[in-house]
Amino acid sequence: MKKYTTLALIGAIVAGVAGLISIDAISATSLVTMQGASDFHESGLMIGHVTYEVRGADGHVKQYLQSDNLITNKGTDCAATAIFASSNPACATPGNFAFIAIGNGTSPIPSSTNTILNNTGTNSGEMARSALIVASITPNTGSGTVVTLSNSGTPFTFTGLGLGPLGTTVTQSGLFNTGTPLGGNMFSIRDVSVPVTNADTLAVTWTITLT
Repeated sequence: MKKYTTLALIGAIVAGVAGLISIDAISATSLVTMQGASDFHESGLMIGHVTYEVRGADGHVKQYLQSDNLITNKGTDCAATAIFASSNPACATPGNFAFIAIGNGTSPIPSSTNTILNNTGTNSGEMARSALIVASITPNTGSGTVVTLSNSGTPFTFTGLGLGPLGTTVTQSGLFNTGTPLGGNMFSIRDVSVPVTNADTLAVTWTITLT
């Protein structure tokens, strides 16, 4: 009887060890699978950042602001169309988002569904749009690919725009794919509050990081 009891005890121990090994194997497989899925979700992000530099007639900096921006639905649609060359494009003209626009319209905080700068309120909406800007692209070395567009070489100038002695306030900027005022697709938008007067200049620098 004692012999059978000892054999039964040994069998139970062996079964328990085998069960632990089985659990460990399942856990290891699950962790590997989860890590793989996490790797996919951590890529494909686009982050925008904007800086504004106002200089007076004397060339001195009067104001410097910086903030993150909002990439629009049309911006992501155009990016997808450009990358994958869809035969059924979500964006008819996806390329050349190399034109910066500024405006002084007023309305609620911008939404990802916006397609133009706000044009409501007492002001006129879009005020000016830059010429084509050749982007500077810094290759990805582990922290993302950085695209920089800046009109600092030929900044917006407010001389002769009839702003009056009190000037106006630039309330928004956006990144577009055409130089035609009010035209094209808008990739991203940002609310801002930048007061300007006659003879001031405004340089806007847009930085998009792809990770």
